[in-house]
Amino acid sequence: MTPTLSIILPCRNEKETIGMSIQKIKQVARAHTLSIEIIVSDSSSDGSHEIAQKEGVMVIKHDTEGYGFAIREGARYANGHVLLFADVDGTYDFEDIPRFVEALRHADIIMGSRMWGKIEKGAMPILHRICGTPLFNILLFIFFGIRVSDSQTGYRAMYKKTFFALDLKTKGMEFATEIIIKAKKHGYTIKEIPVNYFQRKGISKLRRYRDGWAHLKYIIMCVPSLFYIGIGGGGVALGLMSLSLGNVIHPLFTHATTKIFLPIGGMQILFLGLFVKTYFAIEFEEKNETLEKFYRIFHLSYALAFGGICILLAISMKIAGIADIYFDIALVSTILGFQIIFNSIALSALSIH
Repeated sequence: MTPTLSIILPCRNEKETIGMSIQKIKQVARAHTLSIEIIVSDSSSDGSHEIAQKEGVMVIKHDTEGYGFAIREGARYANGHVLLFADVDGTYDFEDIPRFVEALRHADIIMGSRMWGKIEKGAMPILHRICGTPLFNILLFIFFGIRVSDSQTGYRAMYKKTFFALDLKTKGMEFATEIIIKAKKHGYTIKEIPVNYFQRKGISKLRRYRDGWAHLKYIIMCVPSLFYIGIGGGGVALGLMSLSLGNVIHPLFTHATTKIFLPIGGMQILFLGLFVKTYFAIEFEEKNETLEKFYRIFHLSYALAFGGICILLAISMKIAGIADIYFDIALVSTILGFQIIFNSIALSALSIH
């Protein structure tokens, strides 16, 4: 009989807990008459997969490190029309499985919120609880309008068709963030239910700063192009206005910080957006119509010429003896020229066309 629920357990050196986790899941399934299959997606070197095999569950031995890769690989072999995945380090309570299944009647994706449940003392580092997860929650709300209390939870359920429709690409811990952002873009509904969180058993595999940076980097790559265009272009425009009309507009626009750093900073934000979106398109094969339009009109020769004109303007002012009078303009023109030249050369090397 085809199982209704496929439970995917990403496993990397969890010999202390993998056996009891599988046994607990089987016990819950029997008590609630759930039709399940258990899939252990394994990259262990401590014999965890052998323990799982003795429990009679499906073991996918891929030996590739990465939380996201483990989930994706497990999903490839899933037969159930509902997927649920959770860590097997003793941190989550598998008694909650029926609640996930029931909640899926009212949403496309269910996430277990540790922030709404009880967190055992010592289970979550204080910095993660008051800084890390809340920070990512705030960024997801600011840039994507996503409201969740625990964006980093490892306890989730969704329909298999939803999982594959998301076309997930990441391999590491940022996989948790990718699911949320892509769910929002696809219009899927996300519902959270409270879950308790306990101290893990065995050695933690988390690399706090590396994993945190992976989440942040993915969010930066997914920030809408219009953000970079608006902030960067606005900075350049205001900076150039302050250079030419500062005294007319407002005394604030006569300040050196406004006249110099706004155009330079704005230009760099524009290039940052181009680099980020180009890398995203290449690394994850994500289509971006705005980026594709840019590369259709972008020519290195034009960029080099424009940058050269900016530098020649400053040189001409020096030759004419007015560089000291219009020092801010000459300085900004020179720096913008070099920014455009060097950044454009790098973009040309990365070009998606």
